[in-house]
Amino acid sequence: MTFRRNAAVVVLVLAGVLLHGVLGGSSSHTGFARTGNAPPSTGGVKNFTAPAPSSGALEGGCGCGPTPPPWDFLNEKLAALFPVIQAFKRSITCDPLGVTSTWEGTKLCDSHSGGTAYKGFYCDYPPTANTTLTIASIDFNGFGLCAPSLAGFVDAFPDLALFHANSNNFSGAVPDLTALPFFYELDLSNNNFSGAFPDTVVPLGGLLFLDLRFNRFAGSVPPPVFGITLEALFLNNNGFTGRIPDTLGSTTAQYLVVANNRFTGPIPRSIFNTSAHLEEVLFLNNDLSGCLPYEIGLVEGLTLFDAGGNQITGPIPLSFGCLAHAEEINLAGNQLYGNVPDVLCLLAKNAKLTNLSLSDNYFHSVGHHCMELVRSRVLDVRRNCILGFPDQRPLLECTWFYADPPQHCPFVPHIPCDLPGYHKPHANKPALLPAAHRQGGGGGN
Repeated sequence: MTFRRNAAVVVLVLAGVLLHGVLGGSSSHTGFARTGNAPPSTGGVKNFTAPAPSSGALEGGCGCGPTPPPWDFLNEKLAALFPVIQAFKRSITCDPLGVTSTWEGTKLCDSHSGGTAYKGFYCDYPPTANTTLTIASIDFNGFGLCAPSLAGFVDAFPDLALFHANSNNFSGAVPDLTALPFFYELDLSNNNFSGAFPDTVVPLGGLLFLDLRFNRFAGSVPPPVFGITLEALFLNNNGFTGRIPDTLGSTTAQYLVVANNRFTGPIPRSIFNTSAHLEEVLFLNNDLSGCLPYEIGLVEGLTLFDAGGNQITGPIPLSFGCLAHAEEINLAGNQLYGNVPDVLCLLAKNAKLTNLSLSDNYFHSVGHHCMELVRSRVLDVRRNCILGFPDQRPLLECTWFYADPPQHCPFVPHIPCDLPGYHKPHANKPALLPAAHRQGGGGGN
């Protein structure tokens, strides 16, 4: 369908976040007609919060009255949806904003003409019946509704294109939406969903936006998830465990966030396959380990890379100097060591880098251009092992680390791009730290 090929992710409104954070609620009522592309901005790690779901007493009627006759509705589609909405209304146990009190009468598409009835429901004309107005999107963001299940409700809207439910108290099983031919956006963030990754999501091949953050999902993420044709995938702030599948390299996402979980193992080297589209990726605050992959530097379009708060080790690959579009790189709170490469720091001079955090690692030296970034406070190297710098680790702690680093990582001297202004240092250039700190250093770069 043409309307799907030309679509852009409407929900990427992401309520004022990203440059490391990931969003509050998103809101979009465009239904079937999607135009424009408004990518989210990734805020800082400190923005990784969302309002806690609220609760309250049920307000408004139960919708238990007699069903109006079919001729009172605009069309048969809306007449069939009326009992679905009323049944869901009866299942709601809290409604602090009194939203459900507007779910009365026969004007299900009142919002289409600027009315206030049936708040949260938005109508449009489906591609297969462009003269029949029907409910195309449901947006419950911030309503604080409580309900034990969405099954039998969301999946009962045959022409639904998107469902947004950020900041409610929904739980239970995630509905099977595979029978909805136009569906492309699902936001269940900041609710009370739990259990394994919802297997009903994996078959949604036409999904473009998936937001499951701030729930209590746990266990591994099925590899096929990264094969869905998504433009944005947010799995952060759950309890996901295990390794991030190698199928990460198959993702079509521009924005990928798996932060604040309990993932283990290395960052998959297959990440280099995302070079054509990946712009922002956040791995921070997991239990990732292993060497920092050289392949990250091949993802040329990255504007934000955040792997802070893990156990990643090794030197920074010289390939990172090829991230010419990077605006922010966070590698703080790991076990990285060696020299901070000047090719990385040159990104602040020759490209777009404005924030580089390498604090709480074990780097023993920095180059000339990195020194300039330290002075200008673009580069944070506190809590490292750099002699003569303030706020560094104790000398004995650094000595112990270099005597037995957690892993000896390979150093690749090749730089896979042209770097203006970079001159490869002489092999006999003296180090900035005594030999005691360099034992087992895995090769400075």
